[in-house]
Amino acid sequence: MNPINNYFRLSLIILFCFFSLAGSFSQTGTIRGIIVDAKTNEPLIGASVLVEGTSNGAAADLDGNFIIQHVADGTYSLRSSYVAYQPVVITNVLVEDGKETFLNIALETDNVSLDEVVIVATPRRESERILLMDQKNATVIRESVGAQQLSMQGVSDIATAASKITGVIKSEGSGELFVRGLGDRYLSTTMNDLPIPSDDIDKKNIDPGLFSTGVIQNVGISKTYDPEGYIDQSAGNINIISKEFVDQFSVELQGGINSSVLGEGVFGGFKASPNRSNALMTFYQRGQNLADAITRQSWDPQRKHFPVDFGVTAIGGKEFKLSEKTLSLFYTLSYKSDHTHSTGVYKRFNSNTVYSDFSDTESWTSNENLTGLLNLAYRFNTNNKINYNLLFINKLTDNVYEQGRNGSGYKFDMDEISDSFFTRDMNTITTMLIVNQLLGDHRLSETGKVEWGVGYNSVASDEPNRIRTYTGFNNNTLYFSNRISDFENRKSSQEIDDREFNGYLRNKLDLHLGGHSYHLNYGINYRNKQRDFSNRFVGVQLMGVRKEDDNVDDITSIFTSPSFDSGKIRTIPADIYHATLNALGGYATVGFDYGAMDGNVGVRYERDQIDLQWDINNDDPLREPEIKKIYQQFYPSFNIKYALNDKNSLRLSGSKTITLPEFKEIAPFAYTSPNSTIIQGTPELKASENWNADMKWEYFKTADELLSVAAFYKNISDPINISSLTGGAGYLVYANTGKEANVFGLEAEARLNLYKTEDNVVRMILNGTKMWVEQDLLEAYQYNNKTTSGLQGASDLIANLSLSYENKQKRWLASLSGNYASDRIFAMGSPKDAVNRDYLYNDEIIEKGFVSLDAVLSKQLTDHLSVKMVARNLLNPEMKMMQKLKDLNTRVEENHVVESSRKGVNIQLSVKYIF
Repeated sequence: MNPINNYFRLSLIILFCFFSLAGSFSQTGTIRGIIVDAKTNEPLIGASVLVEGTSNGAAADLDGNFIIQHVADGTYSLRSSYVAYQPVVITNVLVEDGKETFLNIALETDNVSLDEVVIVATPRRESERILLMDQKNATVIRESVGAQQLSMQGVSDIATAASKITGVIKSEGSGELFVRGLGDRYLSTTMNDLPIPSDDIDKKNIDPGLFSTGVIQNVGISKTYDPEGYIDQSAGNINIISKEFVDQFSVELQGGINSSVLGEGVFGGFKASPNRSNALMTFYQRGQNLADAITRQSWDPQRKHFPVDFGVTAIGGKEFKLSEKTLSLFYTLSYKSDHTHSTGVYKRFNSNTVYSDFSDTESWTSNENLTGLLNLAYRFNTNNKINYNLLFINKLTDNVYEQGRNGSGYKFDMDEISDSFFTRDMNTITTMLIVNQLLGDHRLSETGKVEWGVGYNSVASDEPNRIRTYTGFNNNTLYFSNRISDFENRKSSQEIDDREFNGYLRNKLDLHLGGHSYHLNYGINYRNKQRDFSNRFVGVQLMGVRKEDDNVDDITSIFTSPSFDSGKIRTIPADIYHATLNALGGYATVGFDYGAMDGNVGVRYERDQIDLQWDINNDDPLREPEIKKIYQQFYPSFNIKYALNDKNSLRLSGSKTITLPEFKEIAPFAYTSPNSTIIQGTPELKASENWNADMKWEYFKTADELLSVAAFYKNISDPINISSLTGGAGYLVYANTGKEANVFGLEAEARLNLYKTEDNVVRMILNGTKMWVEQDLLEAYQYNNKTTSGLQGASDLIANLSLSYENKQKRWLASLSGNYASDRIFAMGSPKDAVNRDYLYNDEIIEKGFVSLDAVLSKQLTDHLSVKMVARNLLNPEMKMMQKLKDLNTRVEENHVVESSRKGVNIQLSVKYIF
């Protein structure tokens, strides 16, 4: 049956039920107004107003304006407050059905010394209460987590921050976020509503772990589509709101250690690549060229002494008054380093036979991250403001990976089964990301507002000198098999340079017709993203070479020996590709407010063009080395919210979106991971079209308590997944594996104060998602009577729990937070061929679910000094990937662990001083 027809039938049924239910409830009115300073008449940005006796309220925007919707008819008292101002209660506020009540609220400064209380004149979208108000008033289904909550939970980066939101999990292996079970390719990431690039060739979205929570106000995830954004999303959009002016200067020092580095022989013998000699903090100075590095640079790891974690962060801000104009400055600079060590296993199967088997993998990883953020905000007057944001991230990751040291390493295509094979991969990855943003906000009249933004981003992600060794050893002798190719032992470099220009222009008009409020929003977006990719290999022809000892930590002597023949060095042309994405879109939405019911309907037209040219070794010579993909059409959407009363509301949303293939998914370049797994792009890959429907009930028990239940449905045509290559062991490809996939899910969330007094609060945040996913596999991916499957990365059960206790009098808090995600597919399976698909196949690889647990304890010692202890990954679960192997004789299937590792328990202690 046509999925589009299914979608419209489902939408009509839901709409009928929705409006039938809505019709049984009374109409409501709206309270709108402005909050200003009583003396200066300047707007008080972020001031709050609350309908007493209810959880209904709002916060003033950049112009001091606020709006409280869905207030039942009656007479109320409103309480307005702001830091360093005397609160005011306005009584006898009359609200009538379908009408709007307007208030002018003027607050007077409190008689408090400015040395004791700092007046902050910027919107504070960091507190949980303000963000819940925003969520309550928003038309789209959006959830946010602010800096206040993150501090209580000991969260240090955005990846962990987002995982506190309902239906969101973070992959401990990659740091990748999954929203409602859908991963990287179904998400989009923006900062202040402008796109930001990925730092990783393998990802569409930037690693959110690069952003420390010190640079953000909040991170929000919109799970339903808003036509203002680009259409390339289905699971949602992650929007990072960067910090603005804070009138203080603080320094925080952090120290810690990971339990994984405390093992015997690890702490005193932590390994690092030879590249560390060319690095200073996060900056790498390229040494000799690759050919010279073969004989002039070590092939063996170094020892890094004292692998403890360390960090330092400085945050400051200042505001300058220039007549009626205001210039505010905010800046933060941080440096952090951490170390991890892991051991495990690695296996790969080929058509139900063992292809490779290493029972002793070992990895040493050190990360260093330098992050800087600068925000300049210039307010011309109460109606005009511009913002400039500069984000700088410089990251260096150094990794040494080994497998086969215990002498039991096996590979199917290498000589005798009794032979032992050893692999070492040493790599340093440097990433420099620079984001420039200029944003403008202009209120042209009481009913008209123009917003604009332009951005220029650049990413340089390099692997300057990757060193890979592959050798066998037997009878106390190291040797290089006759089957080892010229490039199994090699040094390589990879360079990725991304540049992107993007911008938006949007106009917002408020209209009042026939006693109702309407909002007309329209605008355009444009982005141009370009990538230059280069990968170069220099290998050594070592077939038949032997070394009369089995010391795998002295590989260098082979190349420094006087007998080494430099003529054995092999080079090939670099693999290169150039890619461009041009996206131009225009949209229009009409918002309406009929008292209890408000919402919007809209449409977006977008034209996306992807151009890719490549010159890659071993590519199919019959294939043209370039492609052009154009996608252009209209994308409708709607969002409706109905307030049953001031605490309960229903939401309904529907949209059509698209999932574009990424550059790395269509470029036919094969990337080899440290453990020898190879993944390659597919130029023939098609975009996926997505139909999305959501329905949600929310109950705002109090101003900071929430209960909600949601149901959602997605139909995805031509779903894109990572799959094993037909007949290829250890080879993975990006492929359209199914005709369509259907996703149905239920979500529930509770944010409750279990115990609350004036000085003590015990708080619980509990949320969970249950999903049912079915993908109709194309015949080429059917095997062993398997015709349906899930989607790559989609866990069918996700749960998050956070318990916190705060003592305001003694100024200390403690929290415990846990996360669980059930099994999910890491890579789809495939048959070797069409004839023997019942027993010659590679089954899907499953990433097993596990529970993670974090704890935080903090104490405010004085008004200026605080300490915090954070323990992460307390349970230290084993992260495993499983794959079924069918015995070709008995035809009995058995589960095998094909990858495993542990991250270790991380303990950190930090001290913060506010000057």
